[in-house]
Amino acid sequence: MAICSKEGVRTLNVAELLETHLQIPASQRPYRWEASTALQLLDDITYAMHDTHRPDAPYVLGAVILHREDTDPQPTLNLVDGRQRLLTLRMLLAQLDPKHHPLLLPEPPARTETKYLPPVLQVWHALRQRCQPLTDAFRLQLADYIRTNCQLICVTTDDLDEAFRIFDSQNYRGKTLAPHDLLKAYHLREMQHESHA
Repeated sequence: MAICSKEGVRTLNVAELLETHLQIPASQRPYRWEASTALQLLDDITYAMHDTHRPDAPYVLGAVILHREDTDPQPTLNLVDGRQRLLTLRMLLAQLDPKHHPLLLPEPPARTETKYLPPVLQVWHALRQRCQPLTDAFRLQLADYIRTNCQLICVTTDDLDEAFRIFDSQNYRGKTLAPHDLLKAYHLREMQHESHA
């Protein structure tokens, strides 16, 4: 956890970030990625791995924002932004290398159409279908590339307002957040201020 616990901006590979113990605060929106978004991420990573012009160059997957709270016996790191991407990467690694990245998700009832599943299960099944035909050697190569060459920019702050200002600016031009997501995040952090006063 020490690797992310200090304030500032640092670049971490996926393995380092997934080894960090992160808390998901109540203000986080639920998982909403569509299968097509997750498959596009997989295609982008695969393309980067085969990029012969930059074989050793890291592939940056965006940013995560963490709020550091001083708690006993050690600081708590709350994930303010990046849950969708990190969970998708976690599911992808579980499909590519289940021995080292086990992940148990419930199986849907028999004959359930994929479109009626929750988004996380839709993505899980889409990644499974895409990864199953791959050879074992290629799966392990891709999993290793994701762990070591794929990086995220980790922004850590102990100021909750600053964390949400960065979050708001990150999402202003990205995937549109629903108004209720922004309101929920705002009200939950205001309630948190009230409880600390």
